[in-house]
Amino acid sequence: MGRSVDEHVHQVAAVIRGAAQRRAQDPPLECRVVPGLTGRLAAPAVSTLDVPGFDNSQMDGFAVYAADLDRAGDLPVTLPTVAHVVAGDTAPPRLDPGTAAPIMTGAPVPPGADAVVPVERTRPGDFGPVAGGGLVEFSGPVASGTFVRPRGADVRTGEAVLEPGAPLHAAAVGALTVAGVTTVEVVPPLRVAIVATGAELVSGAVPDSNSRALLAHAHELGLAATAHVVEDDPAALEDLLNRLVTDHDVILTTGGVSAGTREVVRQVLEGRPGAWFGHVAVQPGGPQGLARWSDGAREVPVVCLPGNPVSVLVSFELFLRSPLAQAAGRVAWRPSGTAVLTEPLTSPAGRVQVRRGRMEPDGRVSLVGEAGSHLAVSYARADLLVFVPESVTAREAGDTVEWWRIA
Repeated sequence: MGRSVDEHVHQVAAVIRGAAQRRAQDPPLECRVVPGLTGRLAAPAVSTLDVPGFDNSQMDGFAVYAADLDRAGDLPVTLPTVAHVVAGDTAPPRLDPGTAAPIMTGAPVPPGADAVVPVERTRPGDFGPVAGGGLVEFSGPVASGTFVRPRGADVRTGEAVLEPGAPLHAAAVGALTVAGVTTVEVVPPLRVAIVATGAELVSGAVPDSNSRALLAHAHELGLAATAHVVEDDPAALEDLLNRLVTDHDVILTTGGVSAGTREVVRQVLEGRPGAWFGHVAVQPGGPQGLARWSDGAREVPVVCLPGNPVSVLVSFELFLRSPLAQAAGRVAWRPSGTAVLTEPLTSPAGRVQVRRGRMEPDGRVSLVGEAGSHLAVSYARADLLVFVPESVTAREAGDTVEWWRIA
């Protein structure tokens, strides 16, 4: 029984989402806030500081009493300057009425001052001596609070910096750090087992690129993952699955899902309740499977991919990357768009063809390699996947195609 690409996307996403929800019920992990922190928050991260920690200037300019400039208009108001206030100053002296403090962006607003006038609104050179003693003219009034960043405007002590479920990306690490948060509780990451099948892989006659590539994808997403190789022996595969189900949340297999005589994954899993094996309307990556494996105490989903290297990589992009990225708190969608094709191509009717491509400097898309599912080197040289709809059998140079960025 066949499926459309959209149908299989939905089915795989559902099983990954279910696995992520079950994993989220496990006790959270306490993690230090450091570069490289990934995943999603399991509990609110509460600020230990006001951010910003003091009223500070939004501009390079002059801290003033707004009332001192009320009469500025046809005639300017001239004020003497005091010592400059720079970022890093911790406790500038109180500003006396009738004076102005030259101040730099991010520097603390002196007590008493309630507004900042940008230096661009004064004459060049009006900053005056660093120690003060200059004069500055103001040509107009200023409202209280102008260009002042109030203490705690971003977050107050005791408030949540980020709520449960928030992704822990680079901006989150920066926000937690500025708020004085040093440790957070993180949802336990999905534990992924990758199983490559084939006697040729066990013997070393063919390098096991599939599990290596999938392992690299898992690590890019910040997921805990292990890689395994098993021969084309049902008993050996069953034994490995029984061991993996105890401490993994999702199992990915490669190979053994087609209609040959030694399709070990299909042999072991096809008859289990709810299992599906069939053809998805895509090239490459047509043979696919979904099943569940239980050791009697625990059950996990098994997502079964074909064995050719390009089929594995395309299958990961189409069916696995988005739900796994969502579970990991990473950006789920690849950048995509449309562009003009530099050369013609043909495509089988009734299947979405996925070709490898490269974005040229002029914004057009060229193809990289042929359509074969074994051309792993050509895939690595590409930076795009190029899509041809199942209703289209040919594209000409100059036609528009859809692309996804993969590198």
